[in-house]
Amino acid sequence: MMRKSWLGILILLAVALGLRLWRIEAVPPGFHFDESFEGLEAWRILTDPAYRPIFLTGNFGVAPANAYANALMFGLWTGLGGEPGPTAMRVTAALFGALGVVATWLAADELRRLHPEHLTRAMPWLAAALLATMRWHIHFSRMGIEPILVPLAAAAALWLLLRGRRTQSVAAHVGLGIALAFSLYAYQGGWVLPPLMTLTWALLWLWDREHRRVLAFGGALAAAMVILLTLPLLSFALSQPQLFLLRPEQVAVGAGAATQQGLTENALAYLRMFVPLVEAGDLDPRRNLPGLAALNLWQAIPFWSGVALALWRIRQPGYAILLLLLVGLLMPGIVSEYAPHYHRVLGAAAPVALLGGLGLDWFWREGVHSSARPVWRALRRLLPWVSAVLLAAGAVVSARDYFVRWATLPDLFHAFDVGLWILGQQIAAQPADAVIYLTPRSADHPTLAFAWETQPGSHGPPVTFDGRHIFPLRAGDVTAPEQYIVIEEEDFRTRLLLPELFPDAAITATIPDWQGRIYANTYVRPAGSTPQRQPAVPAAFEVGDGMALAGYDAQLAQLEAGRILYVQLYWDVHAVPSQNWTVFVHLVDEAAGAPRLLAGVDSLPGAGSLPTTRWQAGWRILDEYQLLLPNELSAGNYALFIGLYTPDGARLPAAEIGLRIGEVQIE
Repeated sequence: MMRKSWLGILILLAVALGLRLWRIEAVPPGFHFDESFEGLEAWRILTDPAYRPIFLTGNFGVAPANAYANALMFGLWTGLGGEPGPTAMRVTAALFGALGVVATWLAADELRRLHPEHLTRAMPWLAAALLATMRWHIHFSRMGIEPILVPLAAAAALWLLLRGRRTQSVAAHVGLGIALAFSLYAYQGGWVLPPLMTLTWALLWLWDREHRRVLAFGGALAAAMVILLTLPLLSFALSQPQLFLLRPEQVAVGAGAATQQGLTENALAYLRMFVPLVEAGDLDPRRNLPGLAALNLWQAIPFWSGVALALWRIRQPGYAILLLLLVGLLMPGIVSEYAPHYHRVLGAAAPVALLGGLGLDWFWREGVHSSARPVWRALRRLLPWVSAVLLAAGAVVSARDYFVRWATLPDLFHAFDVGLWILGQQIAAQPADAVIYLTPRSADHPTLAFAWETQPGSHGPPVTFDGRHIFPLRAGDVTAPEQYIVIEEEDFRTRLLLPELFPDAAITATIPDWQGRIYANTYVRPAGSTPQRQPAVPAAFEVGDGMALAGYDAQLAQLEAGRILYVQLYWDVHAVPSQNWTVFVHLVDEAAGAPRLLAGVDSLPGAGSLPTTRWQAGWRILDEYQLLLPNELSAGNYALFIGLYTPDGARLPAAEIGLRIGEVQIE
């Protein structure tokens, strides 16, 4: 029997891993922000011996367990000749997903032992097979983010609690404490698991008088392990509570008023996500085939059958525990916005599979253990085939919905930052001395940064700026070609400006999205070319700190919101500025005697995308500001003043009003 169990588990693992690893290098595509952020953290953990975070402070606060797991995977992956990146991280997730299937089998086996009068030996296999083939669980077993850890922790904790009660094993109680501590380091959605297991322990203690002493000892031992193992995390939470709770506070219902849903609406949304006929699932293509229920029809039938059985037998602890875990692990979604949010409540996949296992086991038991009259017994013996058909059909539909329907969605190009990942890899592969500019994304975007920070000898970050506000260029001719990579979907202005500056610039590479539209173009400024566009109003003002103003353009536009004065300053950089200067551009009425401010803008250059500390000697910078003019402004000539200042009070020029650079005629 033991040998058959091990063989069965190996077959189950093979199925689970097959669905989680097939085409893992391509599905899902790209490398989206959350994955690459954790990937960079994992790479830093691997390569920097001094970096051992208790909590990841970026991306609004992230639990660290997944980053440490991926650091280990990166070490193994690179040791075998592979490259760190999304494939390695998604293999890590697939392994966690497969372990979650095994943990579900173990938890279901303990439930069977708790209620042998109702559950057959088939129940663990049926529950684990349901989780192994559940598209909801498969989906997040193929993404390198941390929610996949929660169903593993939930199933493992339930198994260890029930096993500790049954066997009086100290190791099981210690393991329970480790599993619960792990859930706190895993994901914020798993923070509900320790209180849920406390309630589960209380249910068992009230029901099972015979094992109360064992449960008391085991509960105390598990609690001590949780406290001991989470002391570093608790210390961090107490020292930085705002950061520790930043993400939960941001998504809590009513916190940001991003949606109008309340707790009741959210609870109904999470109820409907298990009803495949209403198309009320998660709408985000990164998390789901938009609108599709978490379970297909073939899986929903045993799940709702199991819920009905659990409600019917709710006075028995095993059934009450499953309902408690289901509701509790859905709570992180119910009390937060954007319901239903599939990865926020992924921990509930474990009790969903166990409840589905109850339903499948009922069909199995009624057929195998039928005591009806012979004519009915023959019909009821077909019921085990119902379980088999439901599992098989559910698996086929899950695979089709994920690998055929979802994997071919054009929306995945943007949902998984496919274009950015391609750009990052292309930049990293360039020669180290290539001059590359990128607009409008920042070099610290993790999808881009991962590409060059993890590859020895790669090009490194390009010059990044937001071409909708600023444009840097070499003022004279250049001795080697320079590349401007423009994400056309986001920056609509650079492609209009480049022909004016460099008429002979050519497009040498294009990245289309999955609908055939241009995502990004690479423009090459040829060697020997000089910029052709000059300021409409030339000037020669030495401002200081390595900067001079060569002139400006001023253009008035009529918009629905009012009149806008566009002022583009032409800066020449003689030396890298020593400070991070804020620029102001003011329109001033000088006719009334004392100067009167009419409109103005104070901003870091390029709306903060290209601060002065990143300027390079020899550059000319076209730096644009938009001044919203008052509606009552009459026609006339008004003065333009510009200047720079720092938070500590330094000013260029020293005069508070700034440098008068000319006049603008308003009609």
